[in-house]
Amino acid sequence: MTPGVVARDAPAAVSVRPPAWLFVATAALTLMCLVMAVAETNLWMHYLIDGGEFISLLGLAFIAVAGIVLYRQQRVLVSLPLVFPWLLFPVITQGDQIIDNLTINPMRAICHVLLAAIFGTPVAVFVLAARFAITPSTVNPRGAWLSLFPGLRPLAEGRTREGTTLLSVALLALEIWVAVRFLGLLMVVTLILMMLAVLWYGSVSADAAAQQRRRHRSERFALGVVLIGCLVSLGLYVGYKNRPGAYQGSPSYYMDPAQKGTGFDLERVKIPSGPVTVPAAPEPVREALTAYGRVLERLLAGYHIVDRNYTYDFHNELFLRNTPLVPNYRAVALQRIAEARRMRVDADATATAARATLSDNDPLAAALDDVRAYVAYNFERAALLERMSGEFEKTKAGLQHAAHLYEGEGKVLGVELSNLLNKHQAVFGSAELAPVTGGFVSISNAIYDAYASRIVGF
Repeated sequence: MTPGVVARDAPAAVSVRPPAWLFVATAALTLMCLVMAVAETNLWMHYLIDGGEFISLLGLAFIAVAGIVLYRQQRVLVSLPLVFPWLLFPVITQGDQIIDNLTINPMRAICHVLLAAIFGTPVAVFVLAARFAITPSTVNPRGAWLSLFPGLRPLAEGRTREGTTLLSVALLALEIWVAVRFLGLLMVVTLILMMLAVLWYGSVSADAAAQQRRRHRSERFALGVVLIGCLVSLGLYVGYKNRPGAYQGSPSYYMDPAQKGTGFDLERVKIPSGPVTVPAAPEPVREALTAYGRVLERLLAGYHIVDRNYTYDFHNELFLRNTPLVPNYRAVALQRIAEARRMRVDADATATAARATLSDNDPLAAALDDVRAYVAYNFERAALLERMSGEFEKTKAGLQHAAHLYEGEGKVLGVELSNLLNKHQAVFGSAELAPVTGGFVSISNAIYDAYASRIVGF
């Protein structure tokens, strides 16, 4: 080799590049998936991965159409690495279904395989973009800015394999902070293993024969990979989403499709045809409704304690992290629920006295009857949830199911309470009755808002 001449990798077999729009769209997708993977469950972005998981199917349609467009441009082969994130997205939306009913170690393994893909894809997209953008023909290899980040100068000098390796490892190293901040020890170990794998790739000489085989792969072959990959991804999405018995036996229709129609029966109390008027004795009715609001408020407080702490407890086990928990959180939560049960006894007594002052033809009487029935319904469920969660928490994997029980119940409590208000809108929306119903309406809206932005089950 002539002194002073930098050794370079063999020139690429093709000069075409993936289109910029595909780089931008794929980079946005991979970063979005990474953010969703580490974000908490009350963030609106989780709608994209759980509540609105069907959006991932739009991504499949996009990449299938993109594959056909690129095939016509003879650029689908070189764009294949950018296809993988679109195929992965529908699968990761079914993460809960994939790990349901597994023990903790298989859960850990599957979660971290998925997380490895989620963490690795933005790195791969960025590195691929850098390989096309930074070449001896596009930048000055002596530029000082190339020293700002590992791998850039080797790419500019044509040492593609070395530059790819250094840039990939540097980006994966940056992601360790994300793993420490939002996940746990197992994700840190996973990233270290990924870095070692990349270093191994960089240390092995390129197989000339393998490179030659890759060069002779046709655009038609690449299009087949895209379209078949879309079908496989769709099949996995549909299969996991509709797997029989996939969920954990939750009594909430919000969590278990088999429980449709088991919610509170809003039709059992009929609204009478009488006019909406202020009762002759408004104070007992106001006290009864407000007392029931306080009962449901205290009940939700208990649910929230176990919802959050079961979730953190499960994540501590799954990711080997150390999120602080409320000491004896189950006992603390059950104490709140017991307090709500005692408060209900007093509220029922107040409601009985208030109901006696109302006629059966009064819409306010029907509203009070519905509220009383809804409170009773929720305490029946509270006892069921206590029994089920007690069984689930006997195993580390079961902590997830216990968390979902109370998370779903907190959500559905507010939703059905909102439905009850809407049913009796003539009463609860009356300005004339606001001094009587305002306290209950205000508490009910706060109960609904507590879980309104929560995506259940993520």
